[in-house]
Amino acid sequence: MEESVVMKNAETLEKYLKIRSFYYTAFPSPGLWLEEFTGEDYKNAFREVLSRNLDRPLQLYIHFPFCQQQCWYCQCYQIVTKDDSKIRKMVEYLCKEIDLLFDFFYKNSIKPNFIEAHLGGGSPSYMNIDAFDCLIDKIKSYIDIEKLSEFAIEIDPRTVNKEKLKHYHERGITRISFGIQDIDPEVQVAINRIQPVELIEELLQMRHLFAGVNFDLIHGLPKQTRKLLKRSLERVVRLSPDRIAFSILGHRPDIFKHNRQIKEEDFPSLIERARMWEDALPFFLENGYSRIGMDHFAKPTDELAEAQLNKKVYRNIMGYSPGKFEDTIAIGPSGMTRLANYYFGNVYDMTSYYEMIDKGKFPIVRGYRLNRDQMIRRDIMNLIMLYYEVEYAVIERKYDINFNEYFAEEIKALDEFVQLDVIDITEHNFAIKHPVYGYYYLRHLCAIFDNLGRDYKHSVETGVKMKTV
Repeated sequence: MEESVVMKNAETLEKYLKIRSFYYTAFPSPGLWLEEFTGEDYKNAFREVLSRNLDRPLQLYIHFPFCQQQCWYCQCYQIVTKDDSKIRKMVEYLCKEIDLLFDFFYKNSIKPNFIEAHLGGGSPSYMNIDAFDCLIDKIKSYIDIEKLSEFAIEIDPRTVNKEKLKHYHERGITRISFGIQDIDPEVQVAINRIQPVELIEELLQMRHLFAGVNFDLIHGLPKQTRKLLKRSLERVVRLSPDRIAFSILGHRPDIFKHNRQIKEEDFPSLIERARMWEDALPFFLENGYSRIGMDHFAKPTDELAEAQLNKKVYRNIMGYSPGKFEDTIAIGPSGMTRLANYYFGNVYDMTSYYEMIDKGKFPIVRGYRLNRDQMIRRDIMNLIMLYYEVEYAVIERKYDINFNEYFAEEIKALDEFVQLDVIDITEHNFAIKHPVYGYYYLRHLCAIFDNLGRDYKHSVETGVKMKTV
C-alpha cells in the first residue's frame, strides 16, 4: 500500500494548514476593497470598459438572500425567513435594480453582451413560482434567455419538487446546482441541514430536462470522518452529477454567529481533513471525473473538463467558467461585480439596499481598481489555482515583462516550497510536484505574489494604514 503523503509530512503540513490566508477567488480579496468607491465609480467603470468593447462577454448574477432554514456551516450572505411578503419585496427590488442597470446601459448607448445568467443565494429555489416568474419575466424583458449559453440556479433540495424543476426548465433554466454538502445523516444533523439522499434521487429523475447537474460538497464538516465521507462519495458517484465542487469547510465563528452552533470537538482534525482530500482526489479520478482547478471535478464530456484540458478555464468569485467570460455583473444585496480591472461590492444591509434602490442609486458600498502590476499578479494566481504551474512566457507575452527580473523577490521566496518538495522551479517556470500534497499549498503560493495581502498584514500588526492605488 502506498504511503500516505499527508502522514509522511504531517508535522510540516499541520503548520501550514494553521496559517489563515485568503481564498483568492478575487484579487485583491473582497475584505481589502475600498469603501470610498460609489455607484458613480460603478457607472464610470461601465463607460470605460464596455464602451470600448461592446462584445465583451458577461455573466449576470442575481443574489436572492433568503433561506428557509439556517445551516450552521454557511458563510454566504443569507437571511432566514418564513414571511412571504419579505420574499415578494426582495424580488420587487431585484427587479428595480435590474431596471436601474439596463436604464443606465440604454442612456449610455451600451448594449451588454450577457451570455450566461446565474441565480444564487441564499436559496433562490425558496422563491414560490409567482415570485420566480416575476424575476424571470424581468430578465427576459432585457435579455434573450434562449440565446444564453447557460442559465443556472442554485437549489436547496428541501425547497423544490419535480413540478418546480419542470417549471424551471420551461422558463429557460439549463443547469441546476444542488447544495448537498454531505449525504451522511449524522453529519446533516450536525450542520442543521437534513435532506435524505432519497430526496435527491427523486429530484434527479428530472435531470433529463437540464444540460447539466452540479453537486456542492464540503469536507471538514462536523462529525465527518474519512470512513463516513468515503461512503458518501461512493453514493454521490452513483448519483452521477456532471460537476462536483469539493470545497474545504471555512469556519469563522468570529464573523458568522451561527457558526458557533457547531461544537469545536465535533470537527475532524486538520490532518484528518487533509486525508479526506488525499482519499477523494484519486477516488474522483478513478471514477471518471477530471479535476478542475483547485477543488472541482467534472465528467470528461462536460465542457468544463474540455476547457481545463485546453487551458481555457477561468476562475472568479462565482466559481469556474469554461473560458466563455471573465466578468460578472451582480444584482442584489452582497452581490460582487468583476469588470476587467474593477471590482464592486453591493451593500449587505437590507434597509440600506432598499433605500438606495428607491433613490435610483446603485447599491455599491465598496470597490477596487487594479493597476497593471495587480492585474499581472491576479493572472499569476489564476495560473497557480487552475493549472498548478506558472509558465513565465505566458505572462511575459501578455505584459511585455521579463518574469525573472520583475518577480526576482517572489522567485527567491518560492525556494521555501522547493525545500518542502512542493514545487519544482526552473528559469522558465515553477510547477506543483504532487497533485495531492501540492493542493494544501496553492494558497500559500498565491500569497507570495500577493503584495496587497502583505501590506494588509503589516497594517494590522503596526497600525499603519495601507497605501492603495
